[in-house]
Amino acid sequence: MKTYESDPETPDRERRFVGVSEYEVVGDGTTLVAYGLGACVGLAVYDPENDVGGLAHAMLPRRSDGDGTSDGKYVDAAVEQMLREAVSAGASYAALEGYVVGGSDLLDLTELPREVSDDNVATAREAFAELDVPVVGSDVGGGRGRTVEFDTGTGRIAVVTAYDPEPILLREGEGGDEESEN
Repeated sequence: MKTYESDPETPDRERRFVGVSEYEVVGDGTTLVAYGLGACVGLAVYDPENDVGGLAHAMLPRRSDGDGTSDGKYVDAAVEQMLREAVSAGASYAALEGYVVGGSDLLDLTELPREVSDDNVATAREAFAELDVPVVGSDVGGGRGRTVEFDTGTGRIAVVTAYDPEPILLREGEGGDEESEN
């Protein structure tokens, strides 16, 4: 399988791993990577005018579903907190874009209820909509795990699956975007 380290489209930048229940917001061109998105969702926010972006690896839909220990663990809390921190890091709220990746049905790999993947995706879309941030790119559902890589310096957001090493571009670097709905 092709890895991002060998992808010639990915510039040589600092890379930061975003683990389960974590999120990162940066304005310094760092590349953020979330591996192994199954029922979990990768949530990205990006301001293309100021190159401020964030990535979360959330596993449950709503903070009320759990113990409230980590903003990154819950889709609704992660979206809200990343938007807040993006603006603090210099993003223009009006320019922010949202992206949603994951929400797969990998029942053999998880003990989570079947509907958690669908709930994660629906909650992500609702959270962005409630905060007036458009979701302009997504790659969700199906039966495949995903890895998402977000180059906050160029805005490039790429998704790779175990079954297809060619990246799906949700957002091309330094410009246009395209959407893939699976």
